[in-house]
Amino acid sequence: MQLTDYLAVVRKNWWLILLAAVVTALSALAFSKLQTPVYRSSVVLQVTGRVDYGTTLALNNQLRQLTNRIRTRNLASEVDNRYQFDLGAERLLEKVHVQAFSDSTSIQIDVDDSSPARARQIARGFAEVFAEREAAAMEGVPTSERRVVEMLDEPTPPRLHWPQTRVFVLSGLLLGLLIGLVLAFVREYLDDSLKSPAEVERYLGLPTLAVIPRAPAGVPARGASKRPVPATPLPRREEAGAGAPRRLGRRAPRGRRPGGRN
Repeated sequence: MQLTDYLAVVRKNWWLILLAAVVTALSALAFSKLQTPVYRSSVVLQVTGRVDYGTTLALNNQLRQLTNRIRTRNLASEVDNRYQFDLGAERLLEKVHVQAFSDSTSIQIDVDDSSPARARQIARGFAEVFAEREAAAMEGVPTSERRVVEMLDEPTPPRLHWPQTRVFVLSGLLLGLLIGLVLAFVREYLDDSLKSPAEVERYLGLPTLAVIPRAPAGVPARGASKRPVPATPLPRREEAGAGAPRRLGRRAPRGRRPGGRN
């Protein structure tokens, strides 16, 4: 197939491609509307003071140790009890995601929750409790040897993290276009009829001598009468006998034969 053939298939089956795209996009929209919304709030902890900047590996190890301390059941239990979330340590840890950034020596805490206000409060709770614990651990340590962990800013306003309706709809639209294209070419592959003189000459190598045009629906053929012709009823048997032709000639008188003498 040439490029013009592919374009012809697309033009011929545009409705099928459009239908598949619309169906998948609407399905993705319906799926996103059925999901429980999840909101995310983030807070950043800045690590300063005694931090080994000698090698990247040493710095990453120190930040990894700090992130592991944040995701402990002991810390989650203290946050749950202090702020009275009544969720338990395990459920709190399921909502918390921690990642370290060695280039800025900072730690980001992300909290996902169905309640936007509670997500922000949990993020603040983990940041405050962890900073207090680090400050308590550094008491009695010389100032030059201390490591300071402090909350860089207030937790970010909660934003919708799940579902991403726009991403779902766009993904469904692209998937529908792909499915529509596949169905269009499958439909064209299964259709082995020839629909134009060009296709006859191309696939059979034979010239087209004549083409019978297709009459539009509701338009009578040329020369045909528009009035219906009434059906002629068949004659009954008695009427057929009464209307039968009689033989010509006279009947001979009684007692005389035709052609006889008196």
